[in-house]
Amino acid sequence: MKNLLEKAGWAAVGFTGANVLLFGVMFRRPKVHWDQEKYDCAVVCGCRVENDGQPSEVLKTRVEKAVELWKEGRVRYLIMSGAGVYNDYVEAEAMKRYAMELGVPQENILEERRAVSTYHNLLYSGRMMQEYGFQDCVVVTSGWHLRKADHYARQNVERYVMAAAAVPKGEKRLRNIWLHVRTNLHMYLNMWRGYY
Repeated sequence: MKNLLEKAGWAAVGFTGANVLLFGVMFRRPKVHWDQEKYDCAVVCGCRVENDGQPSEVLKTRVEKAVELWKEGRVRYLIMSGAGVYNDYVEAEAMKRYAMELGVPQENILEERRAVSTYHNLLYSGRMMQEYGFQDCVVVTSGWHLRKADHYARQNVERYVMAAAAVPKGEKRLRNIWLHVRTNLHMYLNMWRGYY
């Protein structure tokens, strides 16, 4: 019995190790090194809008990071990407309103209003970039979401770099760790489901 449990333990360790290795191969580390000083646009990944139509704290931090890049002259346009996923409020609209409150002119903000997932954020924003003749972008999202967004950016955008938004004020460290784990697990499960 002891021998059988020992073998099962080693099998579990081997299985876990193989899966961690496979994850690392399939989903590389996010591209965060800037190859150039300026990019044509920032693609801002959507997130929950509250039931009163206001952006959630996570969504605010993403918009704030994109606005910061725009004010520094590192991007010319902002593409706000996200549909009405959790309620009737369209994420792109809420993000645009908030960016305008922070000082970005309406003509520098584009809305991508169809995306219902990270995959769609980068698919539809990549198509929008082609329509507008944009060659490159900064993908702005939360730190725990970088690897997932990078995976889809690689498939849909020729030249890009990733930029992490700040952690929302008051967010506990344990929650942030959980969001990293949950997102990576979700990516891995999607790969097995064929959504790679």
